[in-house]
Amino acid sequence: MSDLEGQRGSPPMWGARTWPWGQRTLARIAELRALLEFEWKRAERDSCVEELKDSARAHLKEAEEAVGSARRWWPRAGQVDSALANMNSAHTTIMRIAPLEDLRGMLPDLVALVEENLLLHDQRRSKIAKSMRDWKNDGNISQRHTVVDAVRAAYRVQEREVVRVRSFSRIVYGWAAGLMAISIAVAMLGAVYDDAVPMCFHPLGTIVCPTSGGAFTGDLDHDYHLATRPWDYVVVETAGLVAAAVTAAATLRQIRGTATAYNVPLALAVLKLPTGALTAVLGLLLMRGEFVPGLTALDTSAQIVAWAIIFGAAQQLFTRFVDERGNAVMQAVAGPESPRPPTAQRGGSSPHVQEVD
Repeated sequence: MSDLEGQRGSPPMWGARTWPWGQRTLARIAELRALLEFEWKRAERDSCVEELKDSARAHLKEAEEAVGSARRWWPRAGQVDSALANMNSAHTTIMRIAPLEDLRGMLPDLVALVEENLLLHDQRRSKIAKSMRDWKNDGNISQRHTVVDAVRAAYRVQEREVVRVRSFSRIVYGWAAGLMAISIAVAMLGAVYDDAVPMCFHPLGTIVCPTSGGAFTGDLDHDYHLATRPWDYVVVETAGLVAAAVTAAATLRQIRGTATAYNVPLALAVLKLPTGALTAVLGLLLMRGEFVPGLTALDTSAQIVAWAIIFGAAQQLFTRFVDERGNAVMQAVAGPESPRPPTAQRGGSSPHVQEVD
């Protein structure tokens, strides 16, 4: 057993292995450990290489521990960032250990990584492409540094994009929590002061509310006071929330999954629920205020609930802009499940990939 095998440490708790992002990260850590052991056996042994080996091993250990901690604790942003940063640092350290002929064999994948993340005018991108062409004839230490620096820069871009996904997800969850609190407060106020802003209509000499009704005697405020019930707002918000849930389920088919540790599609779906509850209330209040010509008086409680469902589903008109932004944020993060499409800034695949045998 090698000294690397003896330092692999105990695996993290089982929760990390049932977490998709944790599974992929642990698999990548295991791959890098095997690569480190392989390159360590082939490298020329000296004190500098020994220090690099110890550094890479420490980074991998920190990354594995961070994955386990990320599954156990919430919030887990710090652990996720630590796992990614340590894993990427370990890879660049292994590249410094690997013999030049081994590093040459890694060039196609490394060039693809750099061109996927760095902009076209980035000098590090052009330098690594030039190194790939020149490496056919000879490889030297300066070329190794060029490759390592470019890969490290590409990893930093990836890490920043993961931070963007996390920030967007937190913003969406925060707005969803705020809207949910507002909808709950509206329902509670409607239950306590049920006749303050009654959600009732008075067509043809009658009073119609979401859950009750009565005869119109001429004193509208008194009739509303008698007809309203504490659960009127609750019924309307529930109808809007259910309608929003149905529309959210229908729109999720258009949203691609994410390879990061943050579930942006779930955050977008959660945002729709309180939004639907509030749009149902606001829509009916607009109708009661005769904002919509020709729809100033609903005849039955069933019609009121039906319009609450319609207004709840209409939340998609407001949240679709957030959906579009969420899709753009997720597509910016490359991964096995969500490859980043080529852009005008980053360009497509390298024309030099096929030049290396």
